[in-house]
Amino acid sequence: AECALALVTIPAGEFDMGAARSNWDDERPVHHVRITHDFCLGKYPVTNEQYALFLEAAKAEPPKHWENRRFNQPEQPVVGVSWNDAQEFCRWADCRLPTEAEWEFACRAGSTMDYCFGDDPKLLDEYAWYSENSGGQTQPVGTKQPNEWGLHDMHGNVWEWCEDRYGPFSDEAKENPMGPQKGDFRVLRGGSFVNGPQILRSANRSSDSPDIRYSNIGFRVSRTPYPSGV
Repeated sequence: AECALALVTIPAGEFDMGAARSNWDDERPVHHVRITHDFCLGKYPVTNEQYALFLEAAKAEPPKHWENRRFNQPEQPVVGVSWNDAQEFCRWADCRLPTEAEWEFACRAGSTMDYCFGDDPKLLDEYAWYSENSGGQTQPVGTKQPNEWGLHDMHGNVWEWCEDRYGPFSDEAKENPMGPQKGDFRVLRGGSFVNGPQILRSANRSSDSPDIRYSNIGFRVSRTPYPSGV
């Protein structure tokens, strides 16, 4: 069965990555990033329905929480997938994970503020499933407003794995950055259904071990070659 992934084309462009006034040191220094290529990004996080096709085709091991009714409805984002699991899915679906820079660029959709829609956390309810409105579980993808580029659930619902290893920012301008060469942890972005407004900001960063499986971690896919051919 074909796994139909709705993709949005994100235009090449540049932005300032990170946040100058933030409680977290790892969002600084703010640095200029150029993405020199158009790329496609999933309109939504990968759903259980899509992941089920992969499991069947690849005879893969089901994710953690697969049997849990709070998390296993077809249109909910798949959770309990490790970075390694996400890589297996991407290989099967002929796509990849976005880089951390691509993710933040796409999330912002031109916004220089805390969120894709501005700085007011009171508006989060229109765009995100988070601690205040999620009922303590994931919610069907695409049920909140998209950002300016038509991407849904970039804030909240599930944390999303990125390709990069996690490491500190430098203040040098970067072109198509791929993250550090070494490091045990992989980047997570976007916050989730259990997190509050500060964690859902476009610049917020997290990370975890590539083999960890949690009920609030999923992923969305990207397509187009890495600029360096990786």
